Amino acid sequence: MISHWRKFRTDRLYLIKYFVVSLILTSLTLSIQLSFIDLSTFFDFELSWAGIILLPLGLIIGVKAPVIIHNCVHGNLKPPFLNQIAGELAGVYVLLGMAAFEINHRMHHVHSDSDLDPHNPKDKKFLPFFFANNFGGTEPVLHKYLEYHGDTRQNRLLFNLIVFLHFVGVPLRIFFWVFLLGPNLFLTFFIPSYLFHMFVFAHINFKTHKTTEDGETHIYNLNNNLYYKFVNYFGSGVYFHKNHHINPNFYNPRMGASTSWLFR
Repeated sequence: MISHWRKFRTDRLYLIKYFVVSLILTSLTLSIQLSFIDLSTFFDFELSWAGIILLPLGLIIGVKAPVIIHNCVHGNLKPPFLNQIAGELAGVYVLLGMAAFEINHRMHHVHSDSDLDPHNPKDKKFLPFFFANNFGGTEPVLHKYLEYHGDTRQNRLLFNLIVFLHFVGVPLRIFFWVFLLGPNLFLTFFIPSYLFHMFVFAHINFKTHKTTEDGETHIYNLNNNLYYKFVNYFGSGVYFHKNHHINPNFYNPRMGASTSWLFR
């Protein structure tokens, strides 16, 4: 299994190469999709009930897909090569390459609840944290990039290029889902599903980490209402965040070690 975190620390050009390959593959996929689509009529549609009927499935996928990429980052699938395949496929849904997800998440574990944690909820209200969790996080990564490779003008420019390539890939992946599902299902199925994903994973990082007045940080497991039980059931215990920080190598931190041939 490729360790994107290790390559990020040892090769300053690694993320540029990674995102360029990702953009090429996504562009080729879009080209193939477009060869089967008549754009002159593609966006002439009427909203139907199909997406509404499928909404419960969308909510489940909105929890399950990021759980998969999260576990693949920790190598929690067996055999190991499945982590790279499943992680990148799940990344198509969450609109992120596995490398970006892994680097942010590794920093969350190493620097929890500090300025170097891309998901640090300290002293934030939920709404600002929601946007910071989903659209920010580059400053801590820049700090580590410069720490590993040197704080030079060239490296700052390289990091800006990395951020640019990363964000260029997001609309391309969005277009992939538009062309795959069609405009009706994209609007009524994918968008609610994706918004639920954004809420759940911001809420996990916000509610399970608390800093007391004396500056001490606590991490919690949550399963005390129907919402938490729903997400934990379909999300493999993802709100058992304290358990996850204690041992990130369990696919389901609620259940502990697995005897399955597929999960750790």
